[in-house]
Amino acid sequence: MSVFPDCLAMKSYETLPVLNRLLNCLSRSLPAYLAETSTYENPDSAPIRAAIDRLASDQRRYADRVAEAIVARGGRPNPGRFPREFTAKNDLSVSYLLHDVIDLLDQDIALFEQYAKELEGAASLHALAEEILGNAKGHLDALLELAKNQVEAAGRVEVKVEG
Repeated sequence: MSVFPDCLAMKSYETLPVLNRLLNCLSRSLPAYLAETSTYENPDSAPIRAAIDRLASDQRRYADRVAEAIVARGGRPNPGRFPREFTAKNDLSVSYLLHDVIDLLDQDIALFEQYAKELEGAASLHALAEEILGNAKGHLDALLELAKNQVEAAGRVEVKVEG
């Protein structure tokens, strides 16, 4: 029995492009890139690194499930490539990259909403897309809280001026 029992509700030619776009978003996100590369780390960035790593881990898990759905529908998973502009971020700290991660995740959430809508005719795929969307929103909330804490901490830093 298929993991995706309603696989005939929508035709494969309708769902496979959507699923591959979803796979690309999950597999080639900035958190996924950062998980595969090393960035500058400072001691204060540990909570940010941990949050980004949790997001990347969830994205990998969901990417596996989406790839499984693609195969179940007779397709071939195509995660694509990382955007070339990500290489310019290699020497930056995760603390500095936090706002980029937030901005890109916010854009991905809009795409996840679109993909969920496009998959409404296939209940299990729609449910998976909605689960991915909810997970991404939870991570966004956590990252926004870290960004807020980062700004508050920066405001508490005292600068001594000698003169």
